[in-house]
Amino acid sequence: MVDADREKISKSKQGQGGYEKPQTAEAYVKRYGADVVRLWVSSQDFRSDIVVSEERINKVAETYRGIRNALRYQLSNLYDFDPAKQSVPDDKLTGLDRWILGEFAKVEKEVGEAYDKYEFHVVYQKLSQFIAVELSSIYHDVIKDRLYTDAANSHRRRSTQTALHRLVTGLCKMLAPVLAFTADEAWEFVPGKPTTSVHEAVWNITNFAISDAEQMTWAKLFLFRHLF
Repeated sequence: MVDADREKISKSKQGQGGYEKPQTAEAYVKRYGADVVRLWVSSQDFRSDIVVSEERINKVAETYRGIRNALRYQLSNLYDFDPAKQSVPDDKLTGLDRWILGEFAKVEKEVGEAYDKYEFHVVYQKLSQFIAVELSSIYHDVIKDRLYTDAANSHRRRSTQTALHRLVTGLCKMLAPVLAFTADEAWEFVPGKPTTSVHEAVWNITNFAISDAEQMTWAKLFLFRHLF
């Protein structure tokens, strides 16, 4: 582990503008919280030098807030959803919901493979990018109207709630090995959860795929959305 200047961490640089002391995990946990530190550790490629710097940890802390906010957004829109009674079958889901679940299935597969190889930095990269782009910037932004203005029991709203329920359930399971406390706290509010704790749940990678024609259609639509 090295400092921001890629030099070995030493007592001589403490208190001289190099970094604060003490350089211990406990000090960082006290300042940022255990899950932020765990997320930062997972973001590092352990096959090369690991840089310990305030800038890098603050960047990961921003990513953590994005993950937490995504989970909160999903859970806040499932307050009146009973998955056992109100889930919509795959073939009845709206096109947008099918698209996000198809994208999520791809990420699940990639994350599962990364975990198997102990490439935790790849897990971090895949999940953080998916949550920031496909999930928050696109899907969460587009579905606001249907969640807030459609009739409570309308098909479109229940379809989106079905997708949100699958997403938050899968995300909690995927995040649990790294964000141990955050994932378990979010799990408490998942409707119809199969286990008391997320750490008791079994993660089965989703097998959800959309056709090439559907994929092409959404790719064109998102291109137009970006342009205009």
